[in-house]
Amino acid sequence: MAKKIRIAGIFLIILIIIAAFSAMAVVQSKTVSDVEKFEVEKASSNSITFSWKKASSADGYFIYVADEENKEYEKAATIKDGSKKEYTLKNLEQATVYKFYITAYKGDSEIVESKEHPSIGACTLPETQKIQSLESTDVGLMKVRWVINSNAKGYQLQYVQGDGSDFSSAKTVNIKDKAKPYYSVNKLKEKKQYSVRVRTYISYKDKTVYGAWSKTASVKIQEKVNMASNVDTKKPMVALTFDDGPGYNHSSDKILDVLEKYNARATFFMVGRNAKDHPDNLKRKVALGCELANHTWNHNNYGKSVTAKDIKKCSKAIYEACGQYPTAFRSPGGITTSVIRAECKKENMPLYYWSLDTQDWKSRDADKVYNAVIKNVRDGDIILMHEIYDSTAEAVEKMVPKLLKEGYQLVTCEELVFAKTGKRPVAGTQYVTATSTNNTTG
Repeated sequence: MAKKIRIAGIFLIILIIIAAFSAMAVVQSKTVSDVEKFEVEKASSNSITFSWKKASSADGYFIYVADEENKEYEKAATIKDGSKKEYTLKNLEQATVYKFYITAYKGDSEIVESKEHPSIGACTLPETQKIQSLESTDVGLMKVRWVINSNAKGYQLQYVQGDGSDFSSAKTVNIKDKAKPYYSVNKLKEKKQYSVRVRTYISYKDKTVYGAWSKTASVKIQEKVNMASNVDTKKPMVALTFDDGPGYNHSSDKILDVLEKYNARATFFMVGRNAKDHPDNLKRKVALGCELANHTWNHNNYGKSVTAKDIKKCSKAIYEACGQYPTAFRSPGGITTSVIRAECKKENMPLYYWSLDTQDWKSRDADKVYNAVIKNVRDGDIILMHEIYDSTAEAVEKMVPKLLKEGYQLVTCEELVFAKTGKRPVAGTQYVTATSTNNTTG
């Protein structure tokens, strides 16, 4: 009997041990180890990437987030892969400070979650800044405006002389007022090109965190109106203008001979590829006080086909030929668009249409060109001709002394507007006469 009792006791002990081990197994199956080394790897304006050490027996992870204004944490991501060790949390607010923590979990219908990892802080970067406008509205002055960022602490601006390809020698300005998305720079070099870029910054843990630089914007700085000392604003005057040159015949040189003989000036709307091939002609125009103007690179495009590149390439060709940028623009065919106006504004060029068309391109007749001017001219006119025709050069030879005899002063387009209005021509504005403008687009 005693023997049976001992056997029963031993059996009971064995059952208790088995039950204990089973209970431990159940407990272990319902636990998951804590996450370690939860860190920020990188940040953008709308995302943050985290890394961590894989938690053993984890089926996945939860990431929780709270921002500075809302202290309550909420689940931001569920990662259903226990082998994951990195994750990018997207769709965050730019330029914002956050706190995060992570837990590992196990199970499906019945979730077991580890202890929360100690929270870490991180901030998204300010979004890439955008320049709204850049212009030079007065001599030596540049004004820039950009998009306001309500999350910013302030802005940083850099400007440099040149096309913006190299900012290593740029001057840096910090604007500490986030409600002031604009800045002006004075005493810049006249007629020189300057480039600008802007970025937003915030503060985090006593450090300055910057967003990406804006796209570079460039503008040519306004210069003084170079009105000749012999211009009398009380007397009548007109602007002779010539398109399409310089030509490959001698008509342009003949026109310059006449202007030099009578101490007269004109404005030449030149095609870039022609200007490139005739640097001496351009230098002579400069020496005679004539105005150099842009008529696109090759005159092949009209209206909406004209690109900013067509205009820029012509301006560059003129500058490289004679060391001066053009100060005016005329659209091929006179057709103007918003794209053309915008580029002219950047390059500080007013546009000029015409009030008297000689149609010299059509008639190729010196007498008809001469009569078209002499019989119809009025004070303040902008007269359209072309420097590539011998017939036009012949007409100019008779026309100039006749106009002078009748009391007209022969000036550049810039001088004409300034003398008649008392104000410099406005970049991006199209003038038909000295005092009338046409800002419609074709």
